[in-house]
Amino acid sequence: MEKLDVNQNNGQSYGYIVYRKTNVDIPANGTLLIEGRIFDTAMVLVNGVLISPWLERVKDLKRFGTYQIKDSSIVLSTTEVKQATIEIVVENWGRVNQGSYKQYKGLWQGGVKLNDAYLYDWTIYPVEFQKKLTDLLSGWKKVNNSTVGPCLFKANLHIAGKPRDTFLYMENWKKGIVIVNGFVLGRYARMGPTQTLYLPATLLQQGDNRIYVFEHFKPALKVEFSKTILYNVH
Repeated sequence: MEKLDVNQNNGQSYGYIVYRKTNVDIPANGTLLIEGRIFDTAMVLVNGVLISPWLERVKDLKRFGTYQIKDSSIVLSTTEVKQATIEIVVENWGRVNQGSYKQYKGLWQGGVKLNDAYLYDWTIYPVEFQKKLTDLLSGWKKVNNSTVGPCLFKANLHIAGKPRDTFLYMENWKKGIVIVNGFVLGRYARMGPTQTLYLPATLLQQGDNRIYVFEHFKPALKVEFSKTILYNVH
């Protein structure tokens, strides 16, 4: 992530990174192996379909796709798939201000194998959700809450009077981030412990306010609000 040729050659510091490999012939029960550890968690998609497990509960952190597991492996398909596109979406959970200076993120400890063969020539995309880019998003279409896999959702909050401090209540969603009027408000995770995101009045405006939710696994029916901070662990 840090070695990408972006941000005036300073690399990518935050957000997500997508590794894409096209035209892959996947044999029946073909197994994808990610050498070393993932920094920090990963979602795997085959032809746009999420096939890796959800991170919904604390115990899920011991399954495929997390930094706790070394040499993570997963079966991509029980049947043969020709000319498939494999995508690995890696999320950076942040860094600490102590210990090693080189807290690299992404897939950097080893290669990626399909069965016993290395996969080369991946195309890499940084996904930072910078305001100058999210302000240009268009082409939205209506979906329902049966959508599964990484997806960006848009909602509108109309405020008739003076904006006030509030909390976004996200427990009915699974995991992801919230962007309000172009500002990345923060992460949410159903596993807990916090189930709300503080939304100060200074980020809101009288009239229409854009709320984007980048959900990893499955959306809720709506975006809800709370007057207080709420805690729960799943």
